[in-house]
Amino acid sequence: MQIIKTPQLDLAKIAASGQCFLWENPAPGTFVIPAFGKILTAVQLEDGIELDCSEEEKNIFWNDYFDIDFNYEVCYNVAVSCDLPYLGNSARYSSGIRILKQELWETALSFIISQNNNIPRIRGCLKRITERYGRLPDPGEITPDGLQGLGLGYRDSYIVNAAEHFKSRDFTDALKAQTYENAKKQLLAIKGIGNKVADCICLYGLGHKSAFPRDVWIRRVEKEHFNGHFPDERFDGYAGVLQQYLFYYGRSFK
Repeated sequence: MQIIKTPQLDLAKIAASGQCFLWENPAPGTFVIPAFGKILTAVQLEDGIELDCSEEEKNIFWNDYFDIDFNYEVCYNVAVSCDLPYLGNSARYSSGIRILKQELWETALSFIISQNNNIPRIRGCLKRITERYGRLPDPGEITPDGLQGLGLGYRDSYIVNAAEHFKSRDFTDALKAQTYENAKKQLLAIKGIGNKVADCICLYGLGHKSAFPRDVWIRRVEKEHFNGHFPDERFDGYAGVLQQYLFYYGRSFK
């Protein structure tokens, strides 16, 4: 067992924050997390989390996955002290949410599926895919026949098309080396990836915290509390963290 002691890390809030869809919650405070070809059991502690892994795995995989080196206290303090009361309330309610550094293909697949979909249906689609393949398939394993009958609708052709790009090491290496703006532009060139999905991939798969995905929940929050536009440009470098606060708070009080 390994312990990560850090503030601003709440597993239950992260699991419900719309950024990860393969986590399982077999008991209160306990989460089973598939990532990097591994299965991690994580348990919430009062001042951090307990991980069922070796110290080597914690250092190589999980510290980075849980974004331990980023200072979320700074984001939280800015949110609660700025001149935007709704943002402050969102941050107080959502304290503990972090941006996971997820595998790039898992992120792309998940958010292509997320189009015009809700969280339970996204989870269901991914569960059926993993059951058919025995795990989350690599992009090179994706075929049109392999996705038939899984309830993906029009999204299956988008997934097949995206897989053709993501199976190329040259493509993914180039994508990871890009700035946020250039990475988003490159993603938008892929059929089936629009602004929201591109921003989700940039935020959750590439670690660009300047990305601010606008889904139906965020647009509703913007309309009701920010005169139609949240000023994400004021928070360059961590606007995506604030997006998570707004999403979680807005969805919790729908």
